[in-house]
Amino acid sequence: MLINIVILFIKDLLPIFILLCLLKTCVAPNTLSSKNLYITLVLSLIGIITTFHLLPSMSELFGGVGIEVIQSIELLIIYLCLLFSSSYMVTQDKLTIIQSNLVIISTVLFTVINASQFIVFIDSYVVNSDSIKNIIVGLAIGFGICLSFSSLLYFLVHWLIKNKSRFIIYLIWALFLSGHISQVINLLQQVNITQSSGALWDTSNIVKDSSEYGHLLNTLFGYEASPSYEFVMLYALSLLLFFGYFILLSKRQYTVDSSKEKWHVL
Repeated sequence: MLINIVILFIKDLLPIFILLCLLKTCVAPNTLSSKNLYITLVLSLIGIITTFHLLPSMSELFGGVGIEVIQSIELLIIYLCLLFSSSYMVTQDKLTIIQSNLVIISTVLFTVINASQFIVFIDSYVVNSDSIKNIIVGLAIGFGICLSFSSLLYFLVHWLIKNKSRFIIYLIWALFLSGHISQVINLLQQVNITQSSGALWDTSNIVKDSSEYGHLLNTLFGYEASPSYEFVMLYALSLLLFFGYFILLSKRQYTVDSSKEKWHVL
């Protein structure tokens, strides 16, 4: 039970820690002020409680596949909103009010999706377990792992910022979001909305999906030991969109900088 709770932390809650870390350090540092973090926390708690109580009703929607369809739509919204709000990483210009609001909305949705799944599993453990002590110890260990890993990532990103490794930071951000939007394929395949064409390769002998490392790599960049063709295509498409947006912003910033230099010479 103890190891299962730790794995649940890595699988469901570590992505939230990583998202907040990346947003605060390099994606939207001016947006996540203390006030906005408090608003995000309150909205997330409301969303988690509401979702937890409405899960039975949600599961009956769309012919019994409501949860998977709703989560897929939410992941798509999160991806598009955060993609549009990634301009600061390239231009270093303060995000607009619209982009800031999209960051907050995306963070709330992302937190609700992941934390709701975690609460459901923990609730089942509490109901079916006679040892609350093991659950508490597991929660403490899991929280410590998430906090430690996000702290290391926080210092790594700051080191990359200091060394002006803008592209590497953007790559980390792109892989993280692409990994999560690609989970849409797995959700839809679980309920037979989309058909799987079979695995393109199998690396289970190196890192299994169900292992601690498998969950960690899945959190970081969407690792799948046996990815389907559809999964790989969506992953590649999402990366293309991200780097297409990066090139577009870079060209626009270069034009702006060139114009400023000309005016300075004049």
